Amino acid sequence: MHRYCLQWHRIVQGRVNQEWWENVLAPLEQLELAATNDSEEMELQTRALTEPLPTNQQAYKDHHLYALEKWLHKNQVLHPKGPVLGFCKGHPVYPRSCVQTLQSRHGWLLEGLQVRENESPAKVVTRPKRTFNSQSNESNSNGDGLQPTTELYGKWQLEPLQLPHAVNGIVPKNERGQVDVWSEKCLPPGTVHLKLPRLFHVAKRLGIDYAPAMIGFDYRSGRCVPLFDGIVVCDEFKNAILEAYDEEEEQRQAAERKQEEAQALSRWYQLLCSIATRQRLKDSYNARSAAPAPERPAKIDNHMKKSTNDSKATSHPSTPQADRRPNYSLPGHGHEHEFPEEDQSFDEEAFVRTKRCPCGFSIQVEEL
Repeated sequence: MHRYCLQWHRIVQGRVNQEWWENVLAPLEQLELAATNDSEEMELQTRALTEPLPTNQQAYKDHHLYALEKWLHKNQVLHPKGPVLGFCKGHPVYPRSCVQTLQSRHGWLLEGLQVRENESPAKVVTRPKRTFNSQSNESNSNGDGLQPTTELYGKWQLEPLQLPHAVNGIVPKNERGQVDVWSEKCLPPGTVHLKLPRLFHVAKRLGIDYAPAMIGFDYRSGRCVPLFDGIVVCDEFKNAILEAYDEEEEQRQAAERKQEEAQALSRWYQLLCSIATRQRLKDSYNARSAAPAPERPAKIDNHMKKSTNDSKATSHPSTPQADRRPNYSLPGHGHEHEFPEEDQSFDEEAFVRTKRCPCGFSIQVEEL
C-alpha cells in the first residue's frame, strides 16, 4: 500500500487489525512476490522505513515508525531514550522501537519472569483504590489521603523465574503451605497442576505430598478472598493419582445411582399408598350415600307432634294462618335452649342423635 500512499501515518489508524489483514493477504503476497522482482520489493520496504517525519503532533499517536514522549501510554517508557530523529514543534522524535511496555511484578510472573534484585522501578503510576494487587510491596498507600501507586518494570530488568525444584516427592510450598499458580509457567520444576474436583482426598488417601493451587483472588462482600483450583503434585505421582481418582469416581457415581433408585422406589410407594387410601375413602362414602334412609322411630315422631301441638296451642288466636309458626321457646325473654346429656338418645342404625331441651324443643343431629 505504500506504493500509493506517501503519508502512511494518516490512514494507518483507520485500518483493520493488521495481523488479521496480513493473514488474509498472505496467499496473494506469495503470488505477487513471484511476479515482481526483488528490486521493487526493496524499494517499497525502503519507502516504508524512510517515511518523512510528520509535521503534525497528532500524527505521532501510535505511529508505526516514530514516537513522541508526550503520546506514550501510562505503562510505556522510552528505553533506550534515543536516538533523536528530529523535532516536531520543539518535541524530540524517537524511533518507535525505543518504546517499551512495562508491567508490575505480578504481571511479569504470568509470563514466567521475575524482577532482578536491587532493581528500581522504571515508572511509578497511580492506580484505583479498589484495585487489588497481589504484590504488597508494589503498592505504596498510607492514611494521608494519597492515592495508592503501582511500581512498573521493563523487560531489561527481568530474569527467568527461579523456583525451587521438587525433591524426593515433596512439593515446594510458600509460607502459607500453597503454590501460587498464576500461570503454568509459575509451577515449580518437577511438579504438575491437576485441575480436578475432590482430588486432594485421593492424594491424602495415597499418602502423596500435595499443595493447594491458588490461581488468583476474587472480591466477595467487599473482601478479597483467594481462589483455588486443583492441587500441585510431583510429576512421578500424576498417573497414580489419576487412576485412583477414576476408580473413586466410579464408586461414587455407583453409590449416587443406588441412592437415587432407593429414593425413586420410596416415592413410588408413597404415591401408590396415597392412591389406594383415596380410593378406599371414595368407595366408603359412595356406599354410605347409596344406602336407604332409615325409618324415623315412632317415639321421636310422637314427641315432635306433641311439640308441634303445644306450640300451636300457645300461638296467638288472632295471628293469620300464613304467619303461624311453631314457638320453640318458653315464656320469658332471652331463653336459650339447653340439651342435657341425660335427655339425649342415639339411633345406632341411622346414626342419628336426638337432643331435647327442658322446654320441650328437640333436634336431631346425624353423626358419622
